Amino acid sequence: LQCFAPGPFFQRWRPSMSLTTVHFLLAGGVGAFWLTVPVSLPEADETDVWDLTWNTSAESAESLVNRLEKSLGGQGLRLHFGNLESSDETAIPMVTTPDFLIMREAVGPTTFLTWSQFLGSMYMQLANFRPDVALRIELAPYRDAQAVATTGLFLLQSPNTVIWHILPRAIQDVWSYFRQFRLHVLVHGLEDFAPQLWRRALGSALGALGGLHWCGSVNRAPKFNRRLAESRNTDNYFNKVFMMLAIAEHQHFQWILSVDDDVFLPPASLMSLLRSGPMADERGCGVLLPLTQNGIPSTETFARSWLSEMDRAELFRCFSQSSGQFCTDGSLMQNCWNATDDSIPAVPVPDPWDEVTWYANVKERFALRWWKNHPVAGNMSCMLLVLNLALKGVDSKWFHSLSEAGNIMVDSEFQYPYFANNVFLMRFDRYVRVMAHPDCCQGTDERAMNQVLQEERAPLCMDLQTFGLHPAWGNFGQTMKNAVELQTS
Repeated sequence: LQCFAPGPFFQRWRPSMSLTTVHFLLAGGVGAFWLTVPVSLPEADETDVWDLTWNTSAESAESLVNRLEKSLGGQGLRLHFGNLESSDETAIPMVTTPDFLIMREAVGPTTFLTWSQFLGSMYMQLANFRPDVALRIELAPYRDAQAVATTGLFLLQSPNTVIWHILPRAIQDVWSYFRQFRLHVLVHGLEDFAPQLWRRALGSALGALGGLHWCGSVNRAPKFNRRLAESRNTDNYFNKVFMMLAIAEHQHFQWILSVDDDVFLPPASLMSLLRSGPMADERGCGVLLPLTQNGIPSTETFARSWLSEMDRAELFRCFSQSSGQFCTDGSLMQNCWNATDDSIPAVPVPDPWDEVTWYANVKERFALRWWKNHPVAGNMSCMLLVLNLALKGVDSKWFHSLSEAGNIMVDSEFQYPYFANNVFLMRFDRYVRVMAHPDCCQGTDERAMNQVLQEERAPLCMDLQTFGLHPAWGNFGQTMKNAVELQTS
């Protein structure tokens, strides 16, 4: 029995062991859960397979992996699952009870994982095969951070992105003034499940970290819309959205602040959004948006708030000289000239520029999904121009003073019919209704969000004291978008 003491251990599997015996040996007390995976050392023969067991109630996976790396050395371990990301329970032999999950060696190729990847893979297996315990285990290392918080700050992180590194710096400053929020990082890349990196980045604000959560592979919280979860079961974006709701429900968050990993928010703007939930509710806001330079529909309000009169005039001139014609690849639209597709209507372009007139024209000619058509996203010249104008004197704007929340513009006349949801604050219960809507969701949840706001007559609001940067839209391809983001960062 000594080899089953709390902590990691290797043991060869004994086929004679009965399920009852294994259950007795692995039961680690009330609330304990054990995960066993088949591994081998990379320098050893692939037939020399061992069972590695993690007692989740005794230590975090990070602690386990750190001790393995120290004792075994090398670069990592081989996993004997066949297809590492498989969520098919019939493809991997396993034994599972309320207290443990034993995954057996599967037929197929092995997968070498570095130590950092191996850490993420442990949470991946829990998310795939035991979602009933995965969230509890993900939250466990951050119990001290689970104090009363009203707002969940969610970062939707993708592999190989760099802009998100600004967020923990902003959180450090916010944490000194305001603490009624917790950060939850949603990832779908093994390398991004990196608690040590986040501890380093947050520094003195480590208490703000509520958890890292695996959102690759299968949907872990299908109850919010079972039809959608089944049809988009391995869609990492929707897996993150569903996890936001599951975490917010578990942690009793009233508001969700969702931030894509391609958005810069300075400390004052982040804090204003985090503590504006009650004020937004008082004003009847369906959603609260920050001012970003190319935000839809915030770009003009950003220009009036943060650009000089000359720069603002140059930007609006770019808008008014844009084409009212649009071309599409099926999901995104660009401005085009001399379009030959008569099925896409041309929009009269106001001159001088007036965004209310523009949106009214767009709404009259397009279905809801295209109400976000705007030169700031469809005209590359305008998109790059507003970024360069916003970057002028960005240091002084970035460090503008932290002030009280409450400077909110309410679109009570519903002149802005659509918002793009790369960063927004919304009540948890409203977001639940969005995801449960019978028309949710084609593409992303953005269209359903706007539809719910229209149906509930809940106005869009903007926080007028915020300043944010979103370098580029993806209308001109991911390569171009990545290049602009890298240059900006």
